[in-house]
Amino acid sequence: MQDNPCIRCGKERIVKKSWRENINNSLITFTQTACPDPACQKIVEEELQKKKDKIASIHEESEKRRKFNIRNRKTKKTYSHTT
Repeated sequence: MQDNPCIRCGKERIVKKSWRENINNSLITFTQTACPDPACQKIVEEELQKKKDKIASIHEESEKRRKFNIRNRKTKKTYSHTT
């Protein structure tokens, strides 16, 4: 058996759900695992959701800056230095 401890409490995780899908002519098996302690699993899911939300927020802000910078480059006038 593989070692798959919970990231929070260290207990061995259990298989919660397993399914197979055909993707590009390959049969892929997906396995979803969870902590055997439901209270711990709930906390882990909340922590992971916070991290996911933070990453999404950072990505969103980055995208806004990128679009703003592209817009400014298109409207920015260039001045040549003549002496």
